[in-house]
Amino acid sequence: MAARILITGATGTVGRPLVQSLVQTRSRTHGDAIVAGIHTPAKQNQFDALGIETVLLDYADPKSIRAALAGVTRLFLVTGYSVDMLVHAKNVLDAAHAVHVEHVVHLGAAGSESQPYPHLAWHAYVESYIQTLGFSYTHLRPRTYMTNVLRGLRRGSTVIRQFFDNSAVTWIDPGDIAAVAAAALLNPSAHRNAAYTLAAEALPLSEVASTLARATNIPFTYEPLDPARALEALTKAGMEPVYCKSLARHINDVALGVNSAVSDVNDTIEKVTGRPRARWNDFAQRHRDTIRRIVNGES
Repeated sequence: MAARILITGATGTVGRPLVQSLVQTRSRTHGDAIVAGIHTPAKQNQFDALGIETVLLDYADPKSIRAALAGVTRLFLVTGYSVDMLVHAKNVLDAAHAVHVEHVVHLGAAGSESQPYPHLAWHAYVESYIQTLGFSYTHLRPRTYMTNVLRGLRRGSTVIRQFFDNSAVTWIDPGDIAAVAAAALLNPSAHRNAAYTLAAEALPLSEVASTLARATNIPFTYEPLDPARALEALTKAGMEPVYCKSLARHINDVALGVNSAVSDVNDTIEKVTGRPRARWNDFAQRHRDTIRRIVNGES
């Protein structure tokens, strides 16, 4: 029987490649319907071009949640980065339970089940609630996104600045997260009640800069920022205060070599998707044109 799969956060860092992955594999499935959850109508056109149905979805509006979940049998759940994620996730999961959604793939964070940071513990609470409601589930627990480095690039600058000092950071390509999510959504029985830590490579940012330099022929270097100033910078960027404080503490600990979890690097991507996981060299080669456009002020 064909499934109806709702992707929340469909325009996000993981949601976008997840929709594309599902579109590419749909012809090999049993006609599963893919539905993109969007927050504003302005984002509909990009999915129209793919032939993907869209639904308006506001986590704070139970009516929109119920409408978006009509007929849905499988759900990809991702929430925003604030303490509101707790009530937002509960709103969606309660509505999903009411309409008998069969399988939930939740995008959380690595270490959420054990580390002492509120923003990670919140993910653990969501995972626990998914299990309490009795869903078949797949928990995704990724490490640091490689795309975070690209977001920090600036026009005309070849200096990468981050708060991690030069400790090894454990990385994952969001495209690989999407590939695992797609596998779980298309074949839930193979990934039923699984929790996957997704960590492809451990590398200090000085080596990340060198890898980008080799891929792009741009002389990138790394300049560590004082981790003690992370809270100030995150607050200035407008991040929600409770989340901001927790994340700044986590960043500071990683910079000091505490809870860096380098040992988490694993072959989960290969086992789940049957393809090699992307390491930094792969990521840099694939995004080198984008990187050049950013530095040259073309993007």
